[in-house]
Amino acid sequence: MASDEIIGSDSPLTAEQRDVLAIVLDLIVPASVDGRRPSAADVDVLGYISASEPGTLTELRGELDQLDADARERHGEGFVALNADVRQALVDDIRAAEPGFMRSLAIQTVTCYYQDDRVLEAIGVEARPPFPKGYEVPSGDLTLLDPVRKRGRVWRET
Repeated sequence: MASDEIIGSDSPLTAEQRDVLAIVLDLIVPASVDGRRPSAADVDVLGYISASEPGTLTELRGELDQLDADARERHGEGFVALNADVRQALVDDIRAAEPGFMRSLAIQTVTCYYQDDRVLEAIGVEARPPFPKGYEVPSGDLTLLDPVRKRGRVWRET
């Protein structure tokens, strides 16, 4: 079920957290200037996280709350009320002090983003799964294994 299909009481985030998340997603992957690629806020990142890694929602909620609390402490208003430059500076400052801050969100966002059909088409990739159409691989061309053979032994005997 997509996050936009979830009724308000079922959402894993509060309305305030969803507002902060949308802004952060737009900072991670903004929309292209020409409008061909959507912002990460326009794809269902929350639905993706809820379906694929629900255990990270607690961490995400904490980080969104921390970001809003830091905005209030430093600037006297919530993260959503700040202008774009101040928001970016605040996120950069927190990440400089805590390099792991929102790292999981960034990884999940990019993973979800590049699975969206609109994004794939905008970057010139056919929006389809690799199967059943598949990709052409020359039959019997064992030279394709040369890079693997050059690596040598990469396992250990048990």
